[in-house]
Amino acid sequence: MKDLTLNDISVAVLFLAALIGGIGYLHNSLKKYLSKIMEDQFKAIAADIKDIKRDLDRVDMENCKNFLVRFLADVERGDFIADAEVQRFWEEYEHYIQKGGNSYIKEWVQKLKKEGKL
Repeated sequence: MKDLTLNDISVAVLFLAALIGGIGYLHNSLKKYLSKIMEDQFKAIAADIKDIKRDLDRVDMENCKNFLVRFLADVERGDFIADAEVQRFWEEYEHYIQKGGNSYIKEWVQKLKKEGKL
């Protein structure tokens, strides 16, 4: 340690500063690269999720419409319908209307109401 000169200390400090700067630069570059890769992957996933949501909404409306048509046909035929099923019908009908369902079901419901069947 006795033979350590000011020049040696300066070289060591410069080396450490350059090493720390280089590590910082590599860290930032790697972070930007990984962020770009993840962003691209998330865009693809987001598009898939959007497609899945659209398909689920379509299936939901189709199932709702199938239930409503079957229920209304049963009412029109005069079949026995339990109170719980009537309650379920109104829940499904409300959901269907809120989601923008077709007018023919609305008209059918109005017709059965006028006839006193609903």
